[in-house]
Amino acid sequence: MSNTGYKRKKYFIKKNFQGKLILGYFLFMVVGCLIFMLALSYLVSDSMTVVYSNNELQIGQTPFMLFKQLIAAHWVVIVLGAAMVVVIATRITHRVAGPMFNLERSLDYMIDGRLDNVIYLRKKDEGKELAAKINQFNAELSSNVGRIRKRSKNIQELLSNYAVLNPEKRTEEELESIQASIRKQNQMIEKIVKQYKLLDD
Repeated sequence: MSNTGYKRKKYFIKKNFQGKLILGYFLFMVVGCLIFMLALSYLVSDSMTVVYSNNELQIGQTPFMLFKQLIAAHWVVIVLGAAMVVVIATRITHRVAGPMFNLERSLDYMIDGRLDNVIYLRKKDEGKELAAKINQFNAELSSNVGRIRKRSKNIQELLSNYAVLNPEKRTEEELESIQASIRKQNQMIEKIVKQYKLLDD
């Protein structure tokens, strides 16, 4: 379930998970750049380059000269590019880590027997379909447990009525009526329970 007005205050919700993803994005960029540079170096490895810089004429192999000029002239762009990759990766992982945190917390609540939790995700978060299914399961299970609780309460009231009947004034019709009501309530409970496949079945 999405909630467009919902905003998270923390960007690092699952630090280990997000750290690994951000490092992965960063390494992917670095390795990609290195592969590109190695491929370019291989293609121009048998050529020479002449560079005129600071009133000096420099001659060297093209791969070495290209790498040297790239680092000297564009180191600021490289640093800014790396910083942008980290920032973008942080935003992307936030859209995954936040929902994971909410889904795990909801499942912890379910394990503890709490079915009243509703998962709220932001508009651009991943996992909205899974959250909607968990919310639907919680709502249906909560409704069924409520119905079972109501039937159980009815059975308890019928048993209480049965207990307070004067043994001398009990009629067969009264006993049969109470027993029929108890059976009906029990059948309703069985009908609800049969919707679920259990491990022991």
